Amino acid sequence: MISNDQLLMQIDKQLQQAKVTRNAQTKREALAAIRALCDLALESVPSPFPQDTSVAIPVAPTIQQTVALKEEDANGESLFDF
Repeated sequence: MISNDQLLMQIDKQLQQAKVTRNAQTKREALAAIRALCDLALESVPSPFPQDTSVAIPVAPTIQQTVALKEEDANGESLFDF
């Protein structure tokens, strides 16, 4: 297994290469290598948080308009109006 110290040394090496190069393609490759090394380091360290990446999106309740029933012998709109 690769230790975190070895990963950090490789990240530092890639960072130095990205800093000194003038070639955009070489810089992108060094940054991609840093990303891969970081992902590898994060996978090897157990996280105290669950790795669930799903996001719950709250759904707004729908508002329904009620239509009052009109009956001939009703005294009002309330259920308690007799």
